[in-house]
Parts: sequence; structure tokens; C-alpha cells
Amino acid sequence: MQYTTIAVAALSMASGAAAFSITPACRAPRSSALRMAEEEPAPPKASAAAAAAAAATAAPKGMMAVQEELWSPDQKADIRIEGGSTLKTFKLPAHAERVQYIITSPNGRPVKAKVELWIGPIRSVHENIYDCMGGDEYPLRSTLQFKKGVSPVLKISTDGSYEFPLTAGVFVPTPEESDKLGAICKDMFYSAPMKERVQGGSTIDGKGGAIRTFNIDPSWEKTQIMVWSGDVGKKSFKTNIEVLQGPNNAKQHLNLRCGGSTQPYHCVIDTPGNGWMIRCNSKKFLEDGLFEIAVAEY
Repeated sequence: MQYTTIAVAALSMASGAAAFSITPACRAPRSSALRMAEEEPAPPKASAAAAAAAAATAAPKGMMAVQEELWSPDQKADIRIEGGSTLKTFKLPAHAERVQYIITSPNGRPVKAKVELWIGPIRSVHENIYDCMGGDEYPLRSTLQFKKGVSPVLKISTDGSYEFPLTAGVFVPTPEESDKLGAICKDMFYSAPMKERVQGGSTIDGKGGAIRTFNIDPSWEKTQIMVWSGDVGKKSFKTNIEVLQGPNNAKQHLNLRCGGSTQPYHCVIDTPGNGWMIRCNSKKFLEDGLFEIAVAEY
């Protein structure tokens, strides 16, 4: 009788353990230009060190890691644009409503670039004048949305200095992937730990608009910034965004102009180490210069 009771208890414990077992879900790999790296199956027996490393890189509870969703490992800058006001243009397809571009340096020298989005021959709806002290050390990864069906042209050029070439990468997601990228950016904008409204300046004395600063956590290796006016007037905005490490030591500078509610701008920058700060202002007037900027870890 005692042996029968022990057997029944062992059987009950085994069935209870099976009830709490988790079967990994199957996931179809993405097959378009922004595909994620295909996940490899885990080895049958992982070492304790490997398990600890996996736990350290996992997303916190209640949050989802989105780095590979926005920028997959196969998205690299491989188009060289020489200095001396050299330019390249990229005709975007009719289905596109979002474009991603990378600006970096082929030789570690400073980058002085200008990125524009043109609709037709005389209408520029986006301008980003990018100045960086170390192009390969601090690449710029930008995601820009625009209206559907306009078939714009993205123009990337250097300034007049022959000594400062650049390398660029331009990527157009499929409509399905564009929806996913939009949802990720929108979620970041509304859940960012740092978010401020930036008001335009006065038309009387000509003084500039409001200035906002954000101190970056030293643990953030990469930082994402999103600028949008969709909830505060839906008008176009102009801003200077400075990325500093230490007082008045600007590593990156973005002179940004976007079309407003239909053109939210998102970028990812590298901020390794201590002492990083982001500073931005509004370059427009009080009546139409209001926008919001959100800053979060990437």
C-alpha cells in the first residue's frame, strides 16, 4: 500500500511539471530588404555562462527589444559619395511611405552631409544638414515618413570640402514592414522616458525659440530621438539638435526641417561612455514653431 501511494505521488508530480512546460513558438523569417537575422535554434545543452549572457541581454520584463526590428544587421552603408558638393539621388517607389538612410564616413574623418527629400523639381519637404566630428565612430541612422503616393526623390550630397567624403545607405521597406516600423516608432514616442514640447520664438525681437536639454544615461550605448508635431499643431518644424559629450563639445549636429504631422523623424545615434547630452531648439516663430521631441535608450 505504501509503494502504491509513492508511485501515484511521483506520477502526479511528473504530470504537474509537464503542465508548466513551455513549447517555443515557430517564427517565420522575414524575407524582404529589412529582414532580421534568422534565429538559430539553441543548442540542446547550454552552459551556465551562456545562459547568464542570454539573461543579461534579454529585454526587461514587460518590454520588447526592438533594435533589430528597426535596423537589421544587413543594413549597411556601402554607397560612397565624394567630397566637393558631390551628390547622389534615389528615386523612391510609388508604394513607399517611409525611407531609412545611414550616413557615415569611409575613412574616419568628419562628415558634412546634406539630405533632402524632394517632391517634384521645386518642393523640398525634408532637409537634414548633418555635421559630425567622427563619421565612422558616430554614424547616423534615420527613419523618415512621408505621404503615400508622392514618389519622392531622396538626395544626399556633401559640402564644398573635397577632404570629407561620406558613405551612405538607403533602404525602402515593404508596405508591411513600413507599418511595423511605424508602430515601433509611435510606441517609442509615447513611452519615452524623456519627452518635451519645444515652442517657437518671438516675431518682435527676433529671438530664437525654446531650448530643451536631455542628459543621457551613461549606460545607454545607443540613443534614439524622435521629433514630431502630430499632437501639437501638426505644422512643419525646424530645429537644431546637438549631441554633446561634455560642455560645448558637440560630437554631432543636425539642422533638421520636416513637414510636420505627416513627417515624423526618428534617428539612432551612438552615445557610449559618460557625459552625453542632447540639446535642441525651435527655429520657427511662436505661431507655428511648436513640436515635441522624445529621447529614449535604443
